[in-house]
Amino acid sequence: MQVKPTPLLSGIVRHFLLIESDAQSTMRIFSDGNTGVVFNYGDPLFYQNEMHSGPAPLPASFLYGQLDTYRNVWIQGRIRLLIAVLHPFGAAALFKIPASELRNQIIGCGDFFGTHVESVNDQIASSPVIHNKIRAAEHFLLTHLQNPPQYNTLVTQAIDIIHSQNGVISVAELTTMTGATERQLQRKFEEQIGISPKRYTGITRMQYALRMLRTKSAHLSLAGVACESGFFDQAHLIREMKNLSGLTPGQYLSPQNVLAANLIRLVH
Repeated sequence: MQVKPTPLLSGIVRHFLLIESDAQSTMRIFSDGNTGVVFNYGDPLFYQNEMHSGPAPLPASFLYGQLDTYRNVWIQGRIRLLIAVLHPFGAAALFKIPASELRNQIIGCGDFFGTHVESVNDQIASSPVIHNKIRAAEHFLLTHLQNPPQYNTLVTQAIDIIHSQNGVISVAELTTMTGATERQLQRKFEEQIGISPKRYTGITRMQYALRMLRTKSAHLSLAGVACESGFFDQAHLIREMKNLSGLTPGQYLSPQNVLAANLIRLVH
């Protein structure tokens, strides 16, 4: 379930995503070009952390930055997640730090906001109505958005162009259309988004292909999806998808697997 945010947050938050499931499972998250703030009001989540030999517990609320590779998350109980899906530049604008410092990071909201986060976690968990949960999350984010977010116009212009082309655009074409140099684009993307323009366009193109797989798989062959989304051929699409998610198109489309565009339930 997707819900648009209040207009006061629309410059930071793309939408709120609510995911509920009672099936115990391993989930896989991979990059969709966005970052997010997750509020978990179900059973505890665990993930593989380089600092631990086994699965490490995730905080009840946490921020995730841009991901270079997929990650697995485990749960032994009810999935109850409210996710504020941020614009690609949303994390840097909200937390006032370079996005590159958040790349591949999962950081508890308490590390940024202290004990205030416990109150919003309790409100979200105790509210029986979905929209009340979202209002609690919105109030929390607005409280910590002290100043109007500052956006780099070059980055926002480049992102608009990339999405208008569904990611089927080269960095050279992007520099021509924005009037920036490749070095300028690289620096601003690292600072505002956390990944390079080339990486971002590749992720955008893959997400476009995945949308077609979800919505048009009955009408288009895999080769047709590859062609429509700018890949050389079917093999190229499969290879890039495995690099991003560790999954084949067939695994991605297995019944009941897709919890969100970039969050998949793994069935063993």
